[in-house]
Amino acid sequence: MRSVSLHLPFGARRHGLRAAPLEAFSRTEKIIAFCRLLLTIYTLAVVTIDPQQPSFKPNFADVVLGAYVVYSALLFFLVRGAYVSAQRVGVFSTAVDVLWVSLIALFTEGGTSPFFALHVFVILSVSVRWGLAATLAVTVLLAAFYPGLIVAGRAIDFHGAVFRSIHLFRPIYLLVIGYLIGYLGEHERRAKRKLGFMLELPAAFRRKQPPGRALSRLVRRALDYFQAQRATLALRDPESDRYFVWDFARRRGRTRLSLRIAEDDPFPFRFAAPTEGFMANDVRPAGSTVTCYDVLNGTMERKVIPAGTPVPGQKSAQALLVAPVLVQREPRGHVAVVRETRRKFTRDDLEFLLLLVGQAAAGFENVRLLEKAEEVAVLEERGRIARDLHDGFIQSLAGIDLRVEACKLLLQRDPSRIRHELGELHEAVNRGYREVRHYLSMLRAASRPADDLWSSLDRLAAEFSIRERLRVHVARPECEPDLPTSTAYELTQIVREALRNAVRHGHATQAVVKVAKRASHLYLVVRDNGRGFQNGHGASDTDGFLPPGSAPWSIRERCAALGGTLRVRTQAGRGAELSLTIPAASHAADRRMDA
Repeated sequence: MRSVSLHLPFGARRHGLRAAPLEAFSRTEKIIAFCRLLLTIYTLAVVTIDPQQPSFKPNFADVVLGAYVVYSALLFFLVRGAYVSAQRVGVFSTAVDVLWVSLIALFTEGGTSPFFALHVFVILSVSVRWGLAATLAVTVLLAAFYPGLIVAGRAIDFHGAVFRSIHLFRPIYLLVIGYLIGYLGEHERRAKRKLGFMLELPAAFRRKQPPGRALSRLVRRALDYFQAQRATLALRDPESDRYFVWDFARRRGRTRLSLRIAEDDPFPFRFAAPTEGFMANDVRPAGSTVTCYDVLNGTMERKVIPAGTPVPGQKSAQALLVAPVLVQREPRGHVAVVRETRRKFTRDDLEFLLLLVGQAAAGFENVRLLEKAEEVAVLEERGRIARDLHDGFIQSLAGIDLRVEACKLLLQRDPSRIRHELGELHEAVNRGYREVRHYLSMLRAASRPADDLWSSLDRLAAEFSIRERLRVHVARPECEPDLPTSTAYELTQIVREALRNAVRHGHATQAVVKVAKRASHLYLVVRDNGRGFQNGHGASDTDGFLPPGSAPWSIRERCAALGGTLRVRTQAGRGAELSLTIPAASHAADRRMDA
């Protein structure tokens, strides 16, 4: 095993009080501020309107409640207008709420005390902001303040401030409610963090980027999410069959990364199948059990870790999560997350890590398939350009070459006709020049011409009538099929090549182009009155049909690209007929691709 160490520090987020990711902070604080204002107004109304249930120290109660109403209104105005720092308003308002609610509870110990309404509001606001841990801390603080202030009030000789059994029961109620509300808030907070994590995945995978770089960035983020101290990513290179191993270690808020190359998997975990992920909350003693989950068949079972099984961070590891990396259902490695504290992993943690790694592997595979599709598209486009050059520019060059040879012969036999032939040659050169310029402009355009098939065929018929003196009749069906641009383009090029061959090889003067649409197929027929195919194109059958290979290669390739079948029929002195049949599903798929 050889090792290449790259110690790269990464700043990690501190695990203080912070809002959950993806949470609209301003909206949350606006809702909390608005509810606080409504509750303070309600509390003031309850205490002052009902004279049958007086508060202790009514004058003090009115002052405390009035000041709290003013504070709530001012804070609502500041939050609504975004005049305060979003990072500090949560902590500041929570501290003020705890103190003020405790004072209100002290001075409103009558029968209409708003004790639970205000305390539950404070607990809910903390739960929405920071989850379970902060909620429990604030709940314990409120539960301790309440009886403590009652005892303090009695010591100060508040009239009626008598310590009763209710002052012990209410803190217990608060602790139960606080735990339940905190759990719900933590569940929502974790769900938002998961969603934020999943939304970051598409940005992590970029084209022309090795998968290890994206996966290592993902594992580094997973350390923060799971609040783990170590992680290992092992990927097998399918070409060399060696393992690239990234080791992550987080200390004092910073993450260090080292890369090494191993001949074998450094952590084989042979007790689990290659497609299984597992969770172990006590990895030190030999024979401890783990929960294994098979990603492919969805089965879960408990297994025993054999003695001597290597584990990342062997000396300090307490709990372990492992997820397999599968590419096209083939194991390529695994991700291991290690905690060095006594905090245990949950089944929810295992399921999320499996989901995370699975989505990451799928994202990498999607990028790879996209790159492959682009390569195929480039090859197809090169083939299309080759066919277009063969059907256009190369044919023009062939015609020019024939006229040059004719001029050579006329020099010896009839020099007087050379002037006329040179004029024809000049016209052929100009025609070829225009064709090349037109084709280059098409290549520079963002897409192919958007003409429909019928406009293209009409223009083609006019072109051959003027240039080649070939009369072309385009037979339109009663119901013209709606074809995608790509199919119309290929059919037009097939007709162009068929007409060019009819003129140059068959010396045809008339041709018919017919397109028909049936339920399951599209038919194209090009028929001419030329001399037909001569020797060298293979033997025809009794009906005059030639092998498909007798057609020009560009027509054969375009037909194959459309998924169609090609038939060539000819009779000496009676012309040739080229018929093309395309499945309806083929040009329907082309239409979806064009869209």
